Amino acid sequence: MVAVTRTFRIEETFLEPPALAPPPTRHALLIILIALAALLHVATIGWGDLYNETDSQYAGAAREMIESHQWLLPTNDGLPRLQKPPLLYWLIILSCKIFGSNEAAARLPIALAIVATVAFTFLIGERLRDYWHGFLAGLIYLSSCGTFLLGRIIMPEPVFSVFVAGGIFCAICGYQRRQHRGVWFAGFWICAAFACVTKSILGLVYLITILLLLGIFYREARLRFRALFRWQHLLIFLLIVTPWYIWAAQHFPGVFHQLVHNDWLSRIFGNDDDVPRLQFIGLHFAWWFPWLFAVLPGLLFAWRRVIRPREIEFADALPICWIAVIFLPLLVIGQRQDYYSMSMWSAFALWAATIWERTPRSLRISGAVAVGISGFAIGALALISLRGADPGGQRVANDIRFSAWHVLYDVPPATWRALWPMACIVAMSLLIFSSIALYLIANRRPRFAAVVLAAAMVPAGLSMIDGVARMAPQFSLANAGRFLNERLGDKGEVVYEGALHQGSSLVFYLNRKFLLLNRPTDDDSFIDSYSGRTALNEDAVLEKWGAPHGVYLIISQTRLGYWQKLLTERFHIYHQVTTCGPYIILSNQL
Repeated sequence: MVAVTRTFRIEETFLEPPALAPPPTRHALLIILIALAALLHVATIGWGDLYNETDSQYAGAAREMIESHQWLLPTNDGLPRLQKPPLLYWLIILSCKIFGSNEAAARLPIALAIVATVAFTFLIGERLRDYWHGFLAGLIYLSSCGTFLLGRIIMPEPVFSVFVAGGIFCAICGYQRRQHRGVWFAGFWICAAFACVTKSILGLVYLITILLLLGIFYREARLRFRALFRWQHLLIFLLIVTPWYIWAAQHFPGVFHQLVHNDWLSRIFGNDDDVPRLQFIGLHFAWWFPWLFAVLPGLLFAWRRVIRPREIEFADALPICWIAVIFLPLLVIGQRQDYYSMSMWSAFALWAATIWERTPRSLRISGAVAVGISGFAIGALALISLRGADPGGQRVANDIRFSAWHVLYDVPPATWRALWPMACIVAMSLLIFSSIALYLIANRRPRFAAVVLAAAMVPAGLSMIDGVARMAPQFSLANAGRFLNERLGDKGEVVYEGALHQGSSLVFYLNRKFLLLNRPTDDDSFIDSYSGRTALNEDAVLEKWGAPHGVYLIISQTRLGYWQKLLTERFHIYHQVTTCGPYIILSNQL
């Protein structure tokens, strides 16, 4: 008998996936990861009202599109809203059609996007190294503070991140597999197209630039990624992307050109709303907590061992290029908002998993200690917050509890005092689980120690979500909308004083359109010509105030004295109906 052996090509030896079927452990880890993501994000979508600004701008526009049966033009209170392409609106519409117009349905697409991003992070990590690496990267992404907090906001970034991660996954599969390479690269272009229809053409720019950087450093990547640029793939991309852009350019030529022009200029030169660089970096210490604290000792004191600058493999270079393409331009030039970096958080998770696995044991211990110290600091602040008020219940001038947030967002001290149990839960969770992680690291169980650190963020993350829900009355007009829906009748009118985006929750919660008073001139006023509406002034409100039907005026508490004087001088009657957080509702009806 003659034994026959097969000679494997180098492509099959090093780049093809293993021939053996994945073990049951791999499937169990993926199921656990997806189930945990669903528990933390899908199961909590009904907690709390929608906030003003971004939350209600997208959810409110989707609701108006359902009511008007206008599926291509998002509007807020009847005013066109073309700042972003419509895919997120369509996803919210689909969810609301199935589950009704409520907070849970509006948040469902974002929650599913987080779950999908976690799954793609696992799959990318598995492709680059092994399924344990993918599991750890997925846990890091899922258990970071930013995922809990920014992952609850209804905005394009979470959905955009899914398609960026999906595009990277398809590119890696096409790179590793000769068989079906064309199918995987077609999937890359489909993901890039949906990213462009979710946010902007940056979806394509990011993905192509990442692959170009990899092609510069690796000859094999240059050769294999050439197959990406077939005309069939480009045609698929254009068929998905161009229809809505062409429609918008035809129906709103001036508005569309101005929005796109201003958007790209702000990304190149920045604008007044940019976050300062140091604050931008500091926010990412918070968004990537606790993992940035856990891996920072290894990154600082053993950087040659964890980065391996002289032998950077493709698996090491991919997340680094991904981070560089998205994070560095935001930090150095252009429009700088912390949530714009969400599309590279998967890359950070992959990189952090690699750093954790390569960090020496002593530095892993330092990282776990840093997480425990953070928990102790949070607990100390929680105790100070209980003792920081005088007997009359007023805030002490030098009270340090959450002082920066109070200054920024004008949250009453009573609200912060109500959140101290949340801080206590976070502190205890971090202290207990970091102690367990120290024991596991000392006994040479780094993977289980990482799992324990991630477990510390489960009660902490749920507490954060609950805290955001408790704070909703301070940042939402949901209660005002519910209150007015019961009293407006057929002819009642609602007037809101301020910018539309600052009162956008009325778009979602109020069952009719409302009027805007004293709207800032830079509040998208150039689109009024398309809506046929004119700005309302105080004289017009005073004229309406004498009407027999109900007129309700929503103002900020800081404007109460001004309107009280104005109305009593004109009508000798002043009627304050109710207070909703920082807002007051006035009415012409006694």
